[in-house]
Amino acid sequence: MEAVAASASIPGIFPPVAIGERRLIDGGVVNNTPISHAVELGAERIYILPTQEPNGRSTRVPAGALDAAIQGLHLLSGCRLGADIARYSTEAELILLPAPNAGCVQPTSFEHSQRLIADARAATLTALQRSARRTHLRVVS
Repeated sequence: MEAVAASASIPGIFPPVAIGERRLIDGGVVNNTPISHAVELGAERIYILPTQEPNGRSTRVPAGALDAAIQGLHLLSGCRLGADIARYSTEAELILLPAPNAGCVQPTSFEHSQRLIADARAATLTALQRSARRTHLRVVS
């Protein structure tokens, strides 16, 4: 139970969780799309499902401290993803799937969950089918 709570702990939003001597937070804060780990483990083809468009920049002004913290985390994770794609694209085939949240619904807003899941599934299936045609793989939906 503590590990699950720690994986949802985002600085500025939810406090770190103490497990033993350590205070833990969501690993996505540091490395939201761990391409480096997949490459180190020998992956030759990596499908990347980002939480946001890697080069997307918010144009709206934060409405408060929580909104500003979320935008800051989005900026950090987007920059890290962009840098990792540039760095590892020569070491593995990187297939960037469409971001499931193109509308930039805040992660604290749950009323759009069903629509986001359906949109992400449809967009990902389409992208995987395109990729399969190029690589001669079979996509099972």
